Amino acid sequence: MGSGEAPRSFLGAAWRFLVVGGTNTLATSLLLIVLSYLMEGWLAYTIAFGAGLVYSTLFASRWVFTRAASWRVSLLYACCYIAIYFVGLACVAVIQTFDWPDALNVLSVLVTAPLGFVAGRLVFREDQREHHNQEETHE
Repeated sequence: MGSGEAPRSFLGAAWRFLVVGGTNTLATSLLLIVLSYLMEGWLAYTIAFGAGLVYSTLFASRWVFTRAASWRVSLLYACCYIAIYFVGLACVAVIQTFDWPDALNVLSVLVTAPLGFVAGRLVFREDQREHHNQEETHE
């Protein structure tokens, strides 16, 4: 592996994450704003987050991080997102504590989106290492 491959890989994954994450964020943010006016903030956040998790899981491994994920890795990725969900839920609680407008629940994305990228990089990088190690043991 040349010294130029790692930064290009990181930048490529970051760009793909921005595309997938951007479309995901746009759709789920709009959903969150609309639902925030129809129900409690935590429930609106939960529904929007669930929709985003499905979208992210479908596209993150293969397109963003260019790895076909095993069921174990997909489950680990989803578990990371469950932890990220609670971070976002805490953000919504803080927004409600300050009695800010319901539409500002969308600010939780400023915290959760970067966490999602880091989780994907760590989970799928570990999967790549594991796959590489298995290939070496079979040689």
